[in-house]
Amino acid sequence: MRYVKEYATYQRIQGEEILKKQAQINRKKLELEQVKTAKENLLNEREQEKAKLEGQEKQKKTIVASLQKKQKGLQNEIYTKRKEASKLNARIDNLIAAEIAKAKRRAEEEARREAAAARKAEAARREEAARKADAARKTGSGEKTSAEKKHTEKAYEEKETVRKPEPATSYSLDRADRQLSGSFERNRGLLPVPITGSYMVVSHYGEYSVEGLRNVKLDNKGIDIQGRPGANARAVFDGEVSAVFQFNGLVGILVRHGNYISVYCNLSSASVRQGDKVRTRQSIGRIYSDPSDGERTVLHFQLRKETTKLNPETWIDR
Repeated sequence: MRYVKEYATYQRIQGEEILKKQAQINRKKLELEQVKTAKENLLNEREQEKAKLEGQEKQKKTIVASLQKKQKGLQNEIYTKRKEASKLNARIDNLIAAEIAKAKRRAEEEARREAAAARKAEAARREEAARKADAARKTGSGEKTSAEKKHTEKAYEEKETVRKPEPATSYSLDRADRQLSGSFERNRGLLPVPITGSYMVVSHYGEYSVEGLRNVKLDNKGIDIQGRPGANARAVFDGEVSAVFQFNGLVGILVRHGNYISVYCNLSSASVRQGDKVRTRQSIGRIYSDPSDGERTVLHFQLRKETTKLNPETWIDR
């Protein structure tokens, strides 16, 4: 009986050990299954990430190829625009040179008229003086000696030398142009914006780099002002329309303010003609709205002092 009891106890203990071992095995099996599941999930995630990266790489290559193609197109477009801008500036330069030549001719003609008037007036004064001297001799009073006559003639010659006008080539502006130039210069920083309605300067004066393109620079001889569709260009100061010209199917206008000239380009139509007098803020033409670019309405505006290009932003009141 004792043996049976001890054997039964041993079997019970062994059974408990087996149960413990079985529980450990089950826990270990569960842990291994969890680890296996985690590794499978991680592997799936890595496979998905790999597929995603491959897709992104493929998309990146497609985008790069598209950008390279687009860059070539942009460079060609920029080259075309640069060429057109050069032609436009050359056209403006020629028109301004012609206007300066006309102003110089007007100034020379005015100088000639003033010189002729001065000579005529001096001749009249000398004739009057001679007449008075003759009258004095005839009456026997106030008769001059030979030395006095020589002194009088010398005084007339000196007066003639003093009154002799400067050569006509030294004039560049007539009196009206000089007055207008002075008024224009005194209004620096106070000139109205040359566009009606709300606006935004989209391209500034001078040389600038093109965003997104390396080693590509443009040089703006004026400023580009974007307004709303239907906006008009308006004169920034009193002046005279010196030219209305066509360029690439659009209209350009030059207004002379003495030796200052304002330039308005990219107009669809003009409401003034060459020789017209304009007033400050007077509308001179409708700005072109590009239907292929969402009705984008941009005025190209330049300001010159004879042949010198000026930054318009330092002259207009913003």
